[in-house]
Amino acid sequence: MSDQLNPTRRGNTTQLTKDNSLLNYALITGPGRSGTTWLGQMMNTYDHCVYKYEPFGRSKRYKDWRSDLESADVEELRRRFASLCSNFDHDVDLPPFTAKSFRWQNPQLLHLLYGLGNRVEALKPLYHWYGQTKLTSETPILIKDVNFPTPLLPRLCEVLQPKLIGMIRNPFGRIASALKGKELSQLNQRSQSEKIAGMRRSIDAVGGNFLAEYRDRLQEMSDIQLDAVIWRIQVEPLVEYTRSYDQGLVVVYEDLCNDPQGKITEIFDFVGWELGQSTRDFINESTAGERQLSDKSKAYFSVYRDPRTSMSKWKTQLTDEQQADIASVIRDSPLKELWSDLPL
Repeated sequence: MSDQLNPTRRGNTTQLTKDNSLLNYALITGPGRSGTTWLGQMMNTYDHCVYKYEPFGRSKRYKDWRSDLESADVEELRRRFASLCSNFDHDVDLPPFTAKSFRWQNPQLLHLLYGLGNRVEALKPLYHWYGQTKLTSETPILIKDVNFPTPLLPRLCEVLQPKLIGMIRNPFGRIASALKGKELSQLNQRSQSEKIAGMRRSIDAVGGNFLAEYRDRLQEMSDIQLDAVIWRIQVEPLVEYTRSYDQGLVVVYEDLCNDPQGKITEIFDFVGWELGQSTRDFINESTAGERQLSDKSKAYFSVYRDPRTSMSKWKTQLTDEQQADIASVIRDSPLKELWSDLPL
């Protein structure tokens, strides 16, 4: 890890060359509760893109492809992945089915078949058959995959050569949101021993002196301090790699909250898409304020909320003691300068 991480996009002089067999991919990734779903839905309003939602976490076929990522031939991996994306998958091709230039299927019928597949497993192949689309390099494929393992990103980018968007959120906001999810039983909780073992493996995978000062005293730390170390494990290597990748852009959740229209214009320019009225309309709708939903799960995962309120909730959600515990770990982070309002 370098001591200084530039908070803006960085480009190298070495340019990636697109193989003619490659499709046009854009990948959004980042830790959970960092705004990746909101950004994914914004970008899915582009009427020429195919949207794949959490493929590596939800679909066995995509998981199998990822398991071969490090060992299989690059060209074979490219062909297999293009085939996966051309198919319609009940687990990753989700409603709503907005108007798309390439889609000949009736959106209402797609939605009906999706619902039937939820009820009857045997009907899913009908959904897969009706929804499949022939893709070309003129059809951008947008992939949103939360918590994609950073050590695998270089290989994934070698194979797919995507436009990479690494999305991050300030540690106080992300930890407060995750705590709320656990309180609502919307997020899985691991035992402390499992948590610490996983953290040590992740620290060792980065190598060097990365977080060496914490590795052997994790057992002594509070749960909130452990969550702050996890934030550093997940975010710092992701930012480091994204900044060094020729086609990488780091997006800070709070920047998107402060100026959604301006930031999405920058993001569309980065991926080479033309920003349209449907995207502007969705941003206006999604930022108008929180919807009253009786289902707590839907409310927790909803993208319809006032972003300025959402990004500042941590200031009242976290106690002074919790904020102090987070600060004790984050003070040494090279990324702390990305946020001016952290209590450090």
